[in-house]
Amino acid sequence: MSVPTPQRLTTRSRGRAGRKSIASSRPVAFAHAARPTFRRSAARARGRRRGAARVDAGTFQPHPGWRNFIDAGWRVLTDQAEALRIVESLVDAQDWRTDKRTSWLRILRQLVYSMDWSTGLVTAVTAGRLGEAGDRAGRTVSRVVAWARDIGLIVVVEHAASAEFLGSKRGRTPTYALVTNAPLPHSPTKPEALDDVNAQLTPLVDESGDLPTSCVYIKPLNDEQPTPAQQPTRSWLVFRIPESPDDRNLATQCLLQRLGLDRGGVCKVPLWRTRALLQPWWEAGASPAGLLYAIDHHPDPPQQHRGDALRGAHDPLRVLGYRLRPWRGRLTELPLTVTGIRGDYQTKPTTAPTPELPARSEADKPTARTEVRLAARAALDAHLRLLREHRELG
Repeated sequence: MSVPTPQRLTTRSRGRAGRKSIASSRPVAFAHAARPTFRRSAARARGRRRGAARVDAGTFQPHPGWRNFIDAGWRVLTDQAEALRIVESLVDAQDWRTDKRTSWLRILRQLVYSMDWSTGLVTAVTAGRLGEAGDRAGRTVSRVVAWARDIGLIVVVEHAASAEFLGSKRGRTPTYALVTNAPLPHSPTKPEALDDVNAQLTPLVDESGDLPTSCVYIKPLNDEQPTPAQQPTRSWLVFRIPESPDDRNLATQCLLQRLGLDRGGVCKVPLWRTRALLQPWWEAGASPAGLLYAIDHHPDPPQQHRGDALRGAHDPLRVLGYRLRPWRGRLTELPLTVTGIRGDYQTKPTTAPTPELPARSEADKPTARTEVRLAARAALDAHLRLLREHRELG
């Protein structure tokens, strides 16, 4: 595979829609102080080895973080029909000669035809192949690519590299991404297209380290909404003491929301690290309200406020651990107003109704014995006889 060496692509700019490097905006002295020369050399060597491994694999794998090179507000084109419409509209807007318009449009169409159907990336396309499509030389291909980068049609997510530079068996061609800042065209027959755009605008891996789930449009054959696997969890009571692992998870999320570290469902700190940090405190009988008081106050003296704990903090969890350390074994000294309560104190216990006994039938009633019944009858007759005798004597 030959590697194109265009004249206009000697700079490392990725294009108008490419994200500007954060390191380039820092002062030179700070950059050199933060990253010495031997560290930069080691990082470049590791990058070359990884790039050579991907090239030698022969699968045309792009850079793992290629989406980070695209600026916010731009989306990657994955539909060839839409990409062709955008390319033709951009070329028609230029005041070019007919021969230039025809050749340049053929070169750009060849890029569109080489798009990957899943990611939209253009890989393993040489300058000779593009030149044959437009019947032009390699320098014209360089001009076309440079114009597409300047106008915001192409982003170079991975630059070309020779085999000598990478230390691989063959060289590496550039990897392009066709992008646009136009809104997604409305397509009622393809509602999954909106999920593709949302997947591009959201990070691939969140801050908790969990892998993302694919956005798939679910529509059952019976046109009914699928029942959720589990009911939505309610908010945790701030004075309640968690007792089970699920309760500790909800209490941790409640504490992060009160601290402003979990807003809109986006957690600014790893949730698993926060649970590990707060687990001894939950087991000791603390509540979110008690931990909030312990973060803002010191046990010696407890009346003095310690100030905002998270202002300018680079690692909020370390600050929380430092603030809570003096309260270890002294949770009983917390004020009564922030003392935790076990159980759901907001829901009143309902009194169980007294079960009604079924009415007994005549057949179920116990029958007296014959001897007892005869003895009772005899006693009654004797009593009545005595009463008659007393009346006759009187």
